[in-house]
Amino acid sequence: MPMASESVLVTLVVALPAEAGPLKEVFQLKPLRAMNNVFQSDQGVRLLVTGVGRKNVNHSFAILARSESARESPLFSPAWLNIGIAGHRELPVGEVMIANKISCAVSAQYSLPTPILSGRNCGEVVTVDEPELAYSQNAAYDMEAHAFWDMALNYGMLDLIQCCKLISDNPHDGVEKITAALIAEIFHVASYEIRQQIDLLRNLAHEQQQLISDPAPYLKIAGRMHLNVNQALQIRRLCQRFVTLNRESELEKLLSAGYQSARDLTQVLRESLQSAGAGTEE
Repeated sequence: MPMASESVLVTLVVALPAEAGPLKEVFQLKPLRAMNNVFQSDQGVRLLVTGVGRKNVNHSFAILARSESARESPLFSPAWLNIGIAGHRELPVGEVMIANKISCAVSAQYSLPTPILSGRNCGEVVTVDEPELAYSQNAAYDMEAHAFWDMALNYGMLDLIQCCKLISDNPHDGVEKITAALIAEIFHVASYEIRQQIDLLRNLAHEQQQLISDPAPYLKIAGRMHLNVNQALQIRRLCQRFVTLNRESELEKLLSAGYQSARDLTQVLRESLQSAGAGTEE
């Protein structure tokens, strides 16, 4: 999959400094001005370190929203990924699990992330207020995911809010064995898979932004040609298709041909896409 524009921001959310350390190293993240828990890279990756628990997640989002750094790096980010350690009844330490359900043990509320990430393990993440020692369900147990989901919904695209857990404990290797060194090791081992998931989110976010925004070539043609609502909709979709297929130069050439009729222009754009086997998605 080709890399999308790095202008698309993917925000990672972790609870612990030990989780943040390997990510800062891998993505060359640097602290934002006047913020000791927000880091960002030139690769379109931002990191928010919240502290442990639902209250700290809510508090960290609120501080970021009010901060000067929010103006430097706006809180809105199309893609959000919660990464962190979690206990599990069956998965061994070091395994990576993608959340297909995020529930709150206290409120019994739950959410179902769109299944766009893939891995060996998928399952439910149960957010608890105290470390889980009994592992009563065949699920991952953490202390932040549900609060992360609720907060990220205000600032991201629904399909691109995801959760990825790295198993740190289970009935055979309990929470008492968790150390900062173990967390760092788990994250380092999983760094390649984490990067793959981030690249996927970035590319999907880039595609989504192209679909919801007006392509520059369309804005030019709309400025010089009278279009009714239906004509504008058709030409906009066709222009978006050209842009998605990285055929902007061809689109510019067609638009510069001086067509005066919206019907003629629509037909030419559609025929050009169909001749290349691209279709029009209409």
